[in-house]
Amino acid sequence: MNLLLAQCVMCNRTAAAQQAARAGVLNSGILILLIPPILILGGLLWLAYTRQRNE
Repeated sequence: MNLLLAQCVMCNRTAAAQQAARAGVLNSGILILLIPPILILGGLLWLAYTRQRNE
């Protein structure tokens, strides 16, 4: 299950070479680094939606 969350080949191989606890920390780091791009994309979509609705 831990390796299923790894996003890229390099992360997958690194997680596979580590112990289960370290692989879990790596997967948590990947998810944490994914949060800012999702928030930025959501903000841009919200901004586009509100501006289009006001016109």
